[in-house]
Amino acid sequence: MKLSKKNIIHLCVLTGIYLLFVLALTRFKYAYGSELDWGGQHYAIPDYFRKLFYKTGDFFPSFAPNIGCGENIYNLSYYGLYSPIILFSYLLPFVKMSTYIQIVSIIGIIASLWIFYIWMRQKFTDNTAFALSFVFLFSAPLIFHSHRHIMFVNYMPFLLLGFMAIEDYFEGKRKYMVTLWAFLMLMTSYFFAVSGIAAMAVYGVYRWLKINEKPTFKKFCKDGISFAFRLILAVIMACVLILPTLHCMLSGREAGNSHVDLKSFIPGVNLKFLLYYHYSMGLCLFTVLSIISAVFSKQRYRRFLGIVMMVIATCPIIVYMLNGTLYVDPKVLIPFLPLGMLLFGHTYFDIIRGKLKLKPLAVITLLVALAGVFWFKTTRKVEFYIILDFVVLMSSLFVYRRCKKELILNIGMSLCLVVSTVYANFADELVPLRELEYDNSSDMNTLADYVGSQEEISRTSNCVDEVNTVNMIYNADYYTMSIYSSLHNKDYNKFYYSEIYNENSYRNTSLTTQTRSLIADMYFSNRYLITDDPVKAVSGYKKIKESGSLSLYENNDVLPFGYATNALIGRKEYNSLNYPYSVEALFNNIIVEDKTEKSFSSDIKKVRSINFTECDQIKREWGKYTIDAKKPFTQEITLPETLTNNEIMFVSFNVNNDIKGGRKDAWVSINGNKNKLTAPDWKYYNNNRRFEYVITTGQDYSADSVKVNFSDGKYEITNIRCYVIDKDSLVRDVDPFMIDKKTSHGDVINGTIDVKNDGYFTISIPYTDGFTAKIDGKEVQCEKTDTAFLGFKIPKGSHSIKITFTAPLLHKGIVLSGAGLLIFIACVIIDRRKSKASK
Repeated sequence: MKLSKKNIIHLCVLTGIYLLFVLALTRFKYAYGSELDWGGQHYAIPDYFRKLFYKTGDFFPSFAPNIGCGENIYNLSYYGLYSPIILFSYLLPFVKMSTYIQIVSIIGIIASLWIFYIWMRQKFTDNTAFALSFVFLFSAPLIFHSHRHIMFVNYMPFLLLGFMAIEDYFEGKRKYMVTLWAFLMLMTSYFFAVSGIAAMAVYGVYRWLKINEKPTFKKFCKDGISFAFRLILAVIMACVLILPTLHCMLSGREAGNSHVDLKSFIPGVNLKFLLYYHYSMGLCLFTVLSIISAVFSKQRYRRFLGIVMMVIATCPIIVYMLNGTLYVDPKVLIPFLPLGMLLFGHTYFDIIRGKLKLKPLAVITLLVALAGVFWFKTTRKVEFYIILDFVVLMSSLFVYRRCKKELILNIGMSLCLVVSTVYANFADELVPLRELEYDNSSDMNTLADYVGSQEEISRTSNCVDEVNTVNMIYNADYYTMSIYSSLHNKDYNKFYYSEIYNENSYRNTSLTTQTRSLIADMYFSNRYLITDDPVKAVSGYKKIKESGSLSLYENNDVLPFGYATNALIGRKEYNSLNYPYSVEALFNNIIVEDKTEKSFSSDIKKVRSINFTECDQIKREWGKYTIDAKKPFTQEITLPETLTNNEIMFVSFNVNNDIKGGRKDAWVSINGNKNKLTAPDWKYYNNNRRFEYVITTGQDYSADSVKVNFSDGKYEITNIRCYVIDKDSLVRDVDPFMIDKKTSHGDVINGTIDVKNDGYFTISIPYTDGFTAKIDGKEVQCEKTDTAFLGFKIPKGSHSIKITFTAPLLHKGIVLSGAGLLIFIACVIIDRRKSKASK
């Protein structure tokens, strides 16, 4: 479509409004990225993809060795592994990924806005297209997620182009473009693959009904199969991403994180799926009016789309299925936003042309709004928006009927949406530019480069802004145990929290940041520690280097990356041990699945429990402490005995917040080690009802007391236990695996080892399907050791070891994608020949 001068002015005005909004948000002080997740995930992980590609040159990697102790890379594919938007950055090594992500996020919204305007202009007048595009821009999720969860909206340009291609398809023009845009949408954000393809299928039926005045079932089936083939072909082409990722989803999915019961599936008027909420379509009350109008429309295609949108808004089981049966979360409905706007446009256009009876629609809309408020629990803010929206909308319709000024109608249908969107975006905390520069400073890179230059591979604990640097990989030779990803190795996650008993200080157990536990640092071969706060340097670490405000510490008593020993203990025997004896067993043995004859003996000493001081906020009765505080508070607690810098103290107790007057997050920190129990009704309930702490003296020689911080709220603490062990009891003689850095990269680890006795080899890389191991060129059976890690039997002697990882279903995915690409090329040739023949 050729753009007129008026169209160009409209697009420039819309773009200007958005850019001014971005400027108002950032104010040259903040990055265009949220404190929540953006810094830790949405640029850090793509940056790692790029660094890994530069290191290996492998376009189809399987393994991410640097992050989370080593992960199947398809656990991270959600963050743009094959996204065309991210892949383009590989051509720009001189552009920081944090800068690149901000730029493409802004460009993505502008592109979506322009494409949407052109799409609407093909259906309505210039002014109507402008009004609809303004509402689209201020829909709750669009701007909000361009700086928070970018993959929630970064596929939108391809989806909109897909809708436009569907129109060409049913006109017999460039049919192959449906497949192309669907493919790019899938590769950009696989999480929205199901709902995105579903939205395109719904729009395909809508267009078919519009051009077929007398549809028949036979013709629908014939045309439907042909159209479905184009979408299925896009899915086949994307199998290189979909199949390995699907395997990760099925094997790495955590159970019990969300509460879904039969009550959740009861149909009802859930306006949260449609209105204001930035994790949904996020439109305004005019959308409800538009759906009702469409349901009663005489036009078959509008009625179909109206019924579909009504079913989506009232049937939670649809949302549950689109979420892959994980939870009932309306964020999967964001791809239906353009279709909601299409109905919006039809109703708006009908009002302008005087073809709509407003009184009955107003009454029905009021009843639906009231049902939405009273049927489902909503916040007072949402109730306020619904009431405000209804009053403003009905007032504007009343005034419009008398003065016929479209501006009045435009204000009425968009005012509340603009208010809610502005509020949500300005309430979202953005990453300060100063903080972004600090996390990626030259000082940080200097210390990371020093670590990477060492001959021996070890991991590094980054204790600088742990949440935002959780996935930060500063160079290809920098390794870390931390990871924050929606998908992850569930055995490793369980080990992190339930076997080595790291503190859990977050509302989401997917977030495994650098720990303050010396036990975990030693086990995971965290030889190095970077911090800007000496308090975070736990006992055993000595400062070896400084750069600016940052310091690098080293601990030579950590376990090797991989090692062999004949000290074994069977899984059954291990499972019979309670905390902290099970932790001691991990250090003194390799845990194997087979039964062993060895009996466990312990060097742990049980000591008197610590006692909290009774005060206004703490009451003690029969060994139970009840905390009831209006704000957080602190106590200095005397230890049962003096702790030296060569000793480790284990402290644990039960916490219960599911009590009358409680039911909110409860946390307790000891010397900065923080544990949190989430509110019982939180959808990612962390189930952390037993708090465990590893206490050391830090850089001091000894300690007589600890500082305990308590959260506000009401909760109970019971069953306090304290134990002490000498650190030397955890430092044992093993046969270290010497990794060859020159030949180890990407999916392959090579090295040598001298084994004193027949036994087992283990390496602190989480076990998963896809590993193969060879000793002296002969393949051996891989096993799970220490409940979560890769290991295998090994004989006495000097050996070379080669470990290779191939992501399950990757090769099948490559073959299917290749076949799909060939079929697509054939479709392009056939479509073009038909097009030439028709001319």
